[in-house]
Amino acid sequence: MEETGSDPQRQAEGVRSRHERRRRETRDRIAHTALALFGERGYDTVTIADIAEAADVAKQTVVNHFPAKEDLLFAWHRPVEADLIDMIDQLPLSTPLPEFLRDELPRLFAHLPETPETPGGRERRTAGDGRLAGVMTIIQNSPTLQDALRLRGARYQDDLAAILSDRVPAYLGPVAARAIAAFILTTVTAMIAEATRLRGTGLPAEQITATLNDTVGRALEILDTGIGNTGSPGTA
Repeated sequence: MEETGSDPQRQAEGVRSRHERRRRETRDRIAHTALALFGERGYDTVTIADIAEAADVAKQTVVNHFPAKEDLLFAWHRPVEADLIDMIDQLPLSTPLPEFLRDELPRLFAHLPETPETPGGRERRTAGDGRLAGVMTIIQNSPTLQDALRLRGARYQDDLAAILSDRVPAYLGPVAARAIAAFILTTVTAMIAEATRLRGTGLPAEQITATLNDTVGRALEILDTGIGNTGSPGTA
């Protein structure tokens, strides 16, 4: 009797599982279609209606999965900043922030070319996969997308400042939290540029990590000791 009674529950779970699978398949099809159209025609000329027609879904279905047009592209491109903010949010207060950043940032950037985001989740790709390069080209060719990234950057700073408020002494207040958030995110932006430059030289990931370790160490010295205590090598 107990087995019979559990059948409806298993059936309901099976229905939910099939529904979720179809939902993921629809979302992935929309994201793949959008990426192809953006690559062929350019982001700014493609409409939601174009994507819906090419993906053979209703326009509202596209909007349900991707409320904003830029979300269709950012499904392929989760910024490093978002990952870092999530990591800091989960970091125990007993862990010194500069020490954590000094250890983690080089590792994030060293493997950046191998782990682009995909609509179905993260998956490891070979260095020869040009899809991430295609995404970056679409972004570079669209002022609209670049503006969207800047707006997201401002939201990231707000989010990180709110998280850092627990780590900043109360007497320093919210301005200090925002200043530290801005410093960290600016460091991330600079390291992305440096990691990209180093990848272009053909250095293996291990050497990139070693170089970035030194780079981020010198940058984060400011966060750790204060700008007034930094100086050139050998300074007393």
